[in-house]
Amino acid sequence: MIRKGLLLSAPFLIAIWAMSVYGFMNVEPGTELPLHWGLEGQPDRFGSPFEALFLMPLFITGTVVLMAVLPMIDTRGNNLRRSSPAYLVTWIGVLALVTAVHVAVVLAATGQLANGGADVMPQLVSGGVSILLIAIGNMLGKARPNWFFGIRTPWTLSSDLAWDKTHRVTGRLMVIGGLVMLAAVVLLPVKFAFLILLIGAIGPAAFGIVYSYIVWKSDPDRETHASSDTDE
Repeated sequence: MIRKGLLLSAPFLIAIWAMSVYGFMNVEPGTELPLHWGLEGQPDRFGSPFEALFLMPLFITGTVVLMAVLPMIDTRGNNLRRSSPAYLVTWIGVLALVTAVHVAVVLAATGQLANGGADVMPQLVSGGVSILLIAIGNMLGKARPNWFFGIRTPWTLSSDLAWDKTHRVTGRLMVIGGLVMLAAVVLLPVKFAFLILLIGAIGPAAFGIVYSYIVWKSDPDRETHASSDTDE
């Protein structure tokens, strides 16, 4: 799984660093470049060429290293490896989204996107997050109990039943939320699409936390402090 993740990551890392170098060579030193776009699509925060062009590649390179290391340090690493479909989709999906956004940032910085990227960036981010949620949600039910990946609450980590049911149900909600969000990106003004995006991203996770407790309470094999004290 780690080797496959690194191999799949390589093209994205090459692309994101190549775009950064290209952007750095084609902007004037000291130029203030757009870093963030508001609900109306207009840039509302600016920064130096280094901040705009190199912080994201550094962050995403560190993320790739972290994703490769986690299965080796997780005490339930075998379960994390058994979760490889969901883990790899999340790993590569996030990498693909960040790379696409960074390419747009560089194109905006070099003047190749009209209106400073205002016509592209909100739809790119909203649509990309929607597709990512659909992809992750479709695979989330395949995740096995581990310490680093998935919906890790005290109840999912102390009940395999709570883990399984929570990830299956939350995954379905993420798919539904992602589809609704994708439709909103196409059909609604940007400000309303972002509101639905926020609800669609947070809602399934919040439900999963509450649902995991409900399932844990009904699991006769759940781990509790009382059972631990009895064992001692």
